[in-house]
Amino acid sequence: MPFLDSSKHLWRVWRANARASMVREMEFRSNFLLGLIRQFLWVGVFVFLIEVIFQNTESLAGWSKPEVLLILALSRIIEGTIDTFFSRNIAHLPQDVQNGEFDFNLVRPGSAQFYTAFRRFYFHNIGHLISGVIILLYALSQMPAPAPMSVTAFLILVAVSLTTFYSLLILLASLVFYFDRFETMWSIISLITEPLTVPFDIFPRSVRIPLTYFIPIAFVVFVPAQALTGRLELWQIPAAIGIAALFLLLANLAWRAGLRRYSSASS
Repeated sequence: MPFLDSSKHLWRVWRANARASMVREMEFRSNFLLGLIRQFLWVGVFVFLIEVIFQNTESLAGWSKPEVLLILALSRIIEGTIDTFFSRNIAHLPQDVQNGEFDFNLVRPGSAQFYTAFRRFYFHNIGHLISGVIILLYALSQMPAPAPMSVTAFLILVAVSLTTFYSLLILLASLVFYFDRFETMWSIISLITEPLTVPFDIFPRSVRIPLTYFIPIAFVVFVPAQALTGRLELWQIPAAIGIAALFLLLANLAWRAGLRRYSSASS
């Protein structure tokens, strides 16, 4: 079957890229270790700020300290995952388009989008993911144990959140084909991730609505956190899946439209 053959090919390419990236990281082990230390320190600053806040209050917009730590943990897990596996590759697209290196993605067998997003892995960013898991386990130890159904919903929503964020990045990256220069792309990505570290309940309604449905950042961290804290409503699961599917469709349509406009920088 063509679909299965294509999937197997992409899986082999993904594994080869992961193996090559790990070898490359281990050639510069001091850089890898310093990257981990920097990320642990950065997360430590966030934890310190949360401790300072809760010395003066018992809750933040109705969220207790362990629950806020849980949101921080999820933001580190999500950001650590996307930084390690695809966001930095996508952010590099403007430079690739300008210097003609994007042409190599077009001539390879398989999806140019796949090669753009997963050509290299940045394992020195895995410190965010590790620290996020540690904080998550600590936060859960300070809270009532979530029900098995809540854990299942959480795992589904995390997978959906990664799909949603990937789709947002591809939508943003597709603008590269419409502008001569788009070097601010990484700054825009960083701006999008800023609201992920706090409960969305602290924002006014006028901010929450666009960040939930137009730029669905709420479904990246906040909604999965609701699953583990007993705040999740049943309708939110199909809504999250539907929004992820919609944005994935829009992202692929925008990508294909952008490819039709693309003209090689080397031609």
